[in-house]
Amino acid sequence: MDWRQWLDVKQYEFLLHWFMRRQRELKLAELNEPLAYDNFSMYDQLCQQMLKEAAIAFVERFSEPVAPIALTNMLHLAELELAGRPVKKHTGPAH
Repeated sequence: MDWRQWLDVKQYEFLLHWFMRRQRELKLAELNEPLAYDNFSMYDQLCQQMLKEAAIAFVERFSEPVAPIALTNMLHLAELELAGRPVKKHTGPAH
């Protein structure tokens, strides 16, 4: 997904930093559990909680809802950023 389809630069930066801060607070990277993909793992529960909180924070900040796919994408981009993997930075307007 190209985030520019759903978010402008300020929205992108807001969500990226919001998810990074929240993941640090919840110590998401410290979880040591198998990936069950059953929605009952602690990881799954924390991610669902963050997605709901992020949707509220986004509306409070920008007075409009955000596409759920943008939230999910930003959650995982924040994970990559915190893990030290490069995230593509905005280099110009989308075409």
